[in-house]
Amino acid sequence: MITWKNGLDCCSWDGVTCDNETGNIIDLDLSYSCLQGTLRSNSSLFALHHLQSLNLAFNNFCTSPILPELSVFVELRHLNLSYSNFLGLVPIEISFLSKLVLLDLSENYKYDDMIGTQRLKIENTGFKILVQNLTKLRELNLDFIDMSAVLLSSFMNLSSSLMFFSAVECNLQGELLPNIFSLPNLLDLNLDYNDFTVSFPKSNWSRSLESLTLSYTSISSKIPDSIGEFKNLKTSYLSNCILTGSIPSSLVNLTKLTTLDLSQNELIGHIPSFVVKLEQLMDVDLSFNNFTGVLNLGVFLKLKNLQLETLALPSCNLIEFPPFLNSLKMLRELDLSENKIGGQIPTCGEIPSSICKVSSLISLGLARNNLSGSIPQCLGNLANLSSLDLRGQWPEEYFLRLLNLITVDLSNNRFEGPLPIPAPTTQLYFSANNKIGGKVSPLICNATELRILDLSNNSLMGALPECFMSFSKNLSVLNLRMNMIHGVIPRKFAKDNKLRTIDVSRNRFEGTLPRSLLHCENLEVLDLGNNRMKDTFPDWLGTLPKLQVLVLRSNMFYGFVSSPREARSFSELRIFDLSNNNLSGPLPVSYIMKLTAMMYQDKRQGKPQYMGDGYYEDLVMVTMKGLEIRLVKILSVFTSIDLSSNHFGGELPVNIGNLKSLKGLKFSHNNLTGYIPLSTGNLTELEWLDLSSNKFIGMIPQDLADLTSLAFLNLSENQLSGPIPRGRQFNTFNSDSFAMNPRLCGFPLSETCTNNPREIPSWRAILMGYGYGTVGGVSLGYIVLGSRKFEWLTGSLERKGANMRKKWRRNARRSYQR
Repeated sequence: MITWKNGLDCCSWDGVTCDNETGNIIDLDLSYSCLQGTLRSNSSLFALHHLQSLNLAFNNFCTSPILPELSVFVELRHLNLSYSNFLGLVPIEISFLSKLVLLDLSENYKYDDMIGTQRLKIENTGFKILVQNLTKLRELNLDFIDMSAVLLSSFMNLSSSLMFFSAVECNLQGELLPNIFSLPNLLDLNLDYNDFTVSFPKSNWSRSLESLTLSYTSISSKIPDSIGEFKNLKTSYLSNCILTGSIPSSLVNLTKLTTLDLSQNELIGHIPSFVVKLEQLMDVDLSFNNFTGVLNLGVFLKLKNLQLETLALPSCNLIEFPPFLNSLKMLRELDLSENKIGGQIPTCGEIPSSICKVSSLISLGLARNNLSGSIPQCLGNLANLSSLDLRGQWPEEYFLRLLNLITVDLSNNRFEGPLPIPAPTTQLYFSANNKIGGKVSPLICNATELRILDLSNNSLMGALPECFMSFSKNLSVLNLRMNMIHGVIPRKFAKDNKLRTIDVSRNRFEGTLPRSLLHCENLEVLDLGNNRMKDTFPDWLGTLPKLQVLVLRSNMFYGFVSSPREARSFSELRIFDLSNNNLSGPLPVSYIMKLTAMMYQDKRQGKPQYMGDGYYEDLVMVTMKGLEIRLVKILSVFTSIDLSSNHFGGELPVNIGNLKSLKGLKFSHNNLTGYIPLSTGNLTELEWLDLSSNKFIGMIPQDLADLTSLAFLNLSENQLSGPIPRGRQFNTFNSDSFAMNPRLCGFPLSETCTNNPREIPSWRAILMGYGYGTVGGVSLGYIVLGSRKFEWLTGSLERKGANMRKKWRRNARRSYQR
């Protein structure tokens, strides 16, 4: 908008187009103009009554609503309000713009930590009127709008002139009726990431459709033979749709097909050889189905023009490398992981179809095969290779430095030997869950582009190189847990670093914490548990503004926990674990009552949210319900406090019930005194409470019995008195929960209350209690346990990453084509 100056003809301004005869402004394109603020009804914009095209995309209108005053633009043909931070309801007045040919309202949302994602929303009536009135509409993009109130029967009224329709991740539910596949002019249909079922038509498919995307919906049926009627279909994305049965032979009729994605379904039978007639195919993904038999790769040799750019055949029962690799001059992504390929990786020059000849390769996946022998050095000649997955075979220590790799994943095997050194260009490096030994070489500090470094669960030993905490300002995740590294944590953390997660738990680190940790202003997870660190409580960590997980358990921290230095000290903390140390003095009540992140119950709905990002999700050990549990994923709503096995004295805070989102509370094995506060009955999310081995007196608050989520309780070894409350959950606890309190009486103890006799609860009441505890605890779904489950999680994250990459690639291609 630099050219927008007084005294100049406005028709010469950037983004402004005028009618040559009348001089009226007919086209206003203000996209990417850094506009910010609320759009108001008295804006001079609404004086431009002759507008035929209005583009306000990629600006920030600060969650202001889309105004009904837009209806004044009666001549409007194109309206684009995408990516502009509009919220509220789509006004029904949009449907008055009867000449619209293009309407794009996509990607208008705002994320808030407390209430989750807020979206632009359209009601059923508004949508129904919109599609009835906009009969000239050719392009309609509603991606990420909340359409949960829209009935899919409204799609019956979509304009027959519609050519492009996209409603990705719109919370659509119900049954998608087959008429949408018969719209006569439809070229591109994209409805993925919705929760509806799909009914395919038995015939009368649209002959015009070129792109069909229904990934992550619930088709839950066979691919109909009638799909062969899509004569002009070029791209088909049907991943993760619960497709069953075999691939129909009618796909052979789709001769213009360039992209076929049927991955992550339940398809069975042999992979058909129909590909020999699909000469335009460039991207094929048939991974993670239930195919039987061995795919005859020789059929690919019959293709006249091998133009494949992507070939993904994981878990397809392959027993050999494709014999045509050296013919794929354009191949960029090759994934043959989780097959039964045996023997050595072809050595450069020995086999005509050698992998080393595919110079265009960017991504190579060979994980979990039966490969043996050394890895050919000629892979170092693949100058474009940026992602390598070799899980299942072990590279030499310095091999990776020869490759220009961005992603390296060697995790979840039994590899031994020294740690391979990544290339300076590597950004993501995973080698967790192996038997890698020896010291961490200082050469790793040359990998200055690293964003994620996960070396956990190996046999690394020795001290870390001094450069280790400051070699990459881009590093966001550092995971060294479960090794045998000793010495002090390197003292220098770089200023302005991006570290989000530091996990050095279960090693042999000694000494004190480096104060330079204060440079980690983005830190969310700090896990130093199970080491040999000897220091006073690091209250200065409370100034880190984003810290959510602090685990100092099982070290040698000592002394009093002094009062907070800052008014909002540890205000974002959700997991606070100081257990099994030598801390003493009064219980740190002033810290506990400043844990404001635990004071608000999460009201967000939809899919569970986990800490981490698309490449890495955090893991932590907690003592939960009397057991030490490994949380392979941490729900963003998970909260717990564990100060057990220290030497704290004093009383529990009277208003501890303010921590309304607390899931677990463990203060056992201290010297705490006084009464159990009545406000504990306000902890309605509480699932486990352990106050055992202290000196509490008085009666157990009756309101505790009404905590329907409470599944574990231990009040043993105190000086409590009086009758044990009766209620849904208390009826399920056995005598161990109350043992060694001489003055307690009533069920489930053998001592009866002489002054207040009570009946033994019925089994029906006991079962009701178990039911409530199960709903409150297990259904939350934040526990993923054990090594078996770890493989499931790893696979899940792999597929999530692959799906993200496919989605980016797909969107980029669409943008280019349009």
